[in-house]
Amino acid sequence: MRRISTQLSGTALALAMGASIGLAAGTAGAADTVVMAVPAFLTGAGAPAFGVPSRNGAELMINAINKGKVPAPYNSKGLAGRQIEAIYYDESGGGTKQVAELRNKVQKQGADLVVGYISSGTCAAVAPVAEELKVFMIMPVCGTPRIFEDIIPNAKYVFRTMMHATADGVAQAHYVKAKVPDVKSYNGINQNYAWGQDSWRDFDLAMKVLMPHTTASSKAQWPKIFAGQYGAEISALMLAKENLVHTSFWGGDLEAFIFQGSARGLFKKKSLLFSVAASSIYRLGKKFP
Repeated sequence: MRRISTQLSGTALALAMGASIGLAAGTAGAADTVVMAVPAFLTGAGAPAFGVPSRNGAELMINAINKGKVPAPYNSKGLAGRQIEAIYYDESGGGTKQVAELRNKVQKQGADLVVGYISSGTCAAVAPVAEELKVFMIMPVCGTPRIFEDIIPNAKYVFRTMMHATADGVAQAHYVKAKVPDVKSYNGINQNYAWGQDSWRDFDLAMKVLMPHTTASSKAQWPKIFAGQYGAEISALMLAKENLVHTSFWGGDLEAFIFQGSARGLFKKKSLLFSVAASSIYRLGKKFP
């Protein structure tokens, strides 16, 4: 069956680091250093494809900024002459833990700004706290559209450097209309939290507008984030009548789903519409369906 993939920026943290050069220069007062908190998944299913590359990208950019090796006109050393002191830490553990970590980094360890976060659930939890603490924050991923639309619509301190799930969902629907115009119905398997819920909602709404003759399955699959085992969900998808399957899986969840689905013959029977596959293609190589 045909494989359909659209690209969502995976590890944009290095670009966000570059954006911080101009925006954060005035946050550090008269100190010789700027303390930058850099959260990313360093353990768990989010680490291999997203977190560790993000941490490495941040370290690369911080070293370049501190040495004045960034292309002109940003090639002066540091942020407004101040060296960046990075605090790298693990994003794993959920929203409540990350709120506590953010408060600790800002109030006890003196972080002047925060550049990081990957999970939409984490971002939804920490964004209002950053506004409360009045700490400059750049989110390089955070795909849920809820951050600025619902949670902090009047944000002053929080910024995001990439598009969100709505753009992906609409683009996917346009792709289906252009490439698979005869499709009658579609199914989905998405993680049951902000990113997965928003991704499915936006794709489904776009399909209803662009291809109103199609129908969504009433039995879309909703495993927990980082569940790791998808035997029951794969069985349900294989038995369902819909041949087109939407998924916004990412990181370790995506790779586990691909390995398990390949072993069961899922990708020979169904066409998969991936929104975040780009982050895993280079890792899986020929194992990618």
